Amino acid sequence: MKMTTLAELAVMLAWFGALGMVVAVLNIVALRVVRLDEVPGYLRARIRWWSAHNWPFFLFSLLLGIAGLTTVAAI
Repeated sequence: MKMTTLAELAVMLAWFGALGMVVAVLNIVALRVVRLDEVPGYLRARIRWWSAHNWPFFLFSLLLGIAGLTTVAAI
């Protein structure tokens, strides 16, 4: 079994950060488009949760991406 190198780990962190930022931006767009009155009741709690936690998710993804790219640049 091949060991994972630090460079591969750093690239993986950068990819996870980039994908997380894409998901967060798509989530912002979806939250702006959806009308809360037209959504079934069982989904309203999820919409409220994502509305409250989208920015921390975005910032964490941004930090992951920055950490990965910084590590790649340092290697």
